[in-house]
Amino acid sequence: MSRRKKKNTEKKGADLLREWQRERLLRDRELPVPATGPSEVTLLAYHFRPPEQEEERFPYLECAIRESWRQCGFLHTVVVTHAASPALRAFAEPFGIHFEIQEEPSLVPGRPETMGVDLATRLHERFATPLVLVVQDDAFPLRPGLGSFVDDCDFVGAPLLRDHWWTNLLARYTNGHAMDGAFSLRSRAICERSAAEWKTRGPRDPGRGFAENLWYTRTLPRRSLSYRYAAKLPSAREAIRFAYAGTGPFTGPIPPFGFHGAAAFRALHAAGKIL
Repeated sequence: MSRRKKKNTEKKGADLLREWQRERLLRDRELPVPATGPSEVTLLAYHFRPPEQEEERFPYLECAIRESWRQCGFLHTVVVTHAASPALRAFAEPFGIHFEIQEEPSLVPGRPETMGVDLATRLHERFATPLVLVVQDDAFPLRPGLGSFVDDCDFVGAPLLRDHWWTNLLARYTNGHAMDGAFSLRSRAICERSAAEWKTRGPRDPGRGFAENLWYTRTLPRRSLSYRYAAKLPSAREAIRFAYAGTGPFTGPIPPFGFHGAAAFRALHAAGKIL
């Protein structure tokens, strides 16, 4: 696919997703708060947009959180931000102690690697439950099903490689393969282990190319024997049940639990997988 065609496809996907979110948010705001979801899971999102983007972009994060509650039940929720905006405070206020805003000054708008470092080194400090469900404004659940994953693994996100025999062989050998982190379910144990491994194996100066999802799912399984044997990670075939983050047509046998990215949303929409 040419760069121009790819950019046009991404724009169409973004327009479709944002239109869907605007319509869905209007409905979600009118619905009662769902019954409580699994007590062992915390819902967590990062939000550090520049001030000039706040008014435009915050409703999409609100939609992602409300859709997560609608599909999973109401979960204790944490939003990590560089500075809490009035819109975020107004959203959180009705939920009291069940909605935490954690301000983290090291998060820098426009520098996603600052979020990546926090996810790799401090995520375990941001929740107290056994599991955390990480979402973003373009990455969240599309249907019920969280309960089927809570006992399965330490980290699950959309697979970033196709389900081929050689990728599954590599995954079995290293106990790891590249998975997406924007929409992911992680155990507190793996977050603690990531922070410990960072002290000896983490990059000294993580630059813009640092990807924390690869740190969890590819780098550490290959470099650390203790991590490799301790972490419980799914195969690509199992992970596609959890989420889809691809840019091509969706061909999975069943709809995924969630997704990440406008292109993935458009592909799922074209396949008739969006409720």
